[in-house]
Amino acid sequence: TDTTSVPNKSYYILKSIGLNYWGTYIFNPNHCREIVIQSPHPVKDFNTGKEGVYVFQKTDALFYCLSGTNRCNSTSYSSCDGTTSTCTGSSENYRLSDLAHNTSTIFQETTKKLSNQFATSHFIQLHGFTKQSTDPYVIISNGTQITPTTDYISIFCNQLFNEDNSLTFKIAHIDLTWTRLRGFYNVQSRLVNGNVDVCNTNATTTEGRFIHMEQERTKLRDDSTGWNKVSNALKLTFPCAPLSVKEKNKLLLQFYPNPVTNVLTINNKNIENCEIQIINVLGESIVYKELEKDANTLRIDLTHIEAGTYFVLIDGNSFKLVKN
Repeated sequence: TDTTSVPNKSYYILKSIGLNYWGTYIFNPNHCREIVIQSPHPVKDFNTGKEGVYVFQKTDALFYCLSGTNRCNSTSYSSCDGTTSTCTGSSENYRLSDLAHNTSTIFQETTKKLSNQFATSHFIQLHGFTKQSTDPYVIISNGTQITPTTDYISIFCNQLFNEDNSLTFKIAHIDLTWTRLRGFYNVQSRLVNGNVDVCNTNATTTEGRFIHMEQERTKLRDDSTGWNKVSNALKLTFPCAPLSVKEKNKLLLQFYPNPVTNVLTINNKNIENCEIQIINVLGESIVYKELEKDANTLRIDLTHIEAGTYFVLIDGNSFKLVKN
């Protein structure tokens, strides 16, 4: 729980404590934007890890994926196609520790799960590059040269330009002659774009759900001033989705006290009828009640249940409850 925010915000975090460098994965159950922020190269692409978590929080995004190692850390190579000179200065295959080019990772499996479960989600993957004299400040791609029906990248670039009109851009599906740092070999890009052989074949279709963003350091990556530009542009590109009926109902229900000793009180602020269950950690329903629309308050006697942790299910929403 983030106690620095008002109101406090809760997240679910999966993080390896071993030496297998899974990385860190954060789910925001009360997100307002179905966007996934990814930082696959937080060491080599300086500050993209810090930028990623900043943007994740500021945009109230769905999910954040952070790699746990340097992309050049492994001495073994990925079997996926494509080459890079990032690690040694000369061209070689991508390393196994380069999570944007290895399919056998938690990073890739998480991308697959999110892409399938949240069908309207969009993935923003943050990268950094050393700007050459002929380069723009931002190189951005959906992983193909195809312009999708809704071109979120063009919208996003316009919003970024409004934040900083000194920025210059190359958009891979707009400037078809551009071939540098487009992310076409990126296995998360290929996956989200619906490719079957994500390890060895470029995507040939796109719905524009993946945004591969290469950033020169000083304009956007250096500090929170630049990170805020990215956050603001994303917020305007992907407005918060309107609340569903269930989400609205969640805001209209209150239960207290928590922790509870004897009696749990649930207030109903003029919503439709709803079912209430209290479930133990084994998944067993130990209390079932119905709260009618006109019944403003329901009190449930819990003196008969043992002390411990339980879950209150109200109208499909889950709340943690502690019984003293």
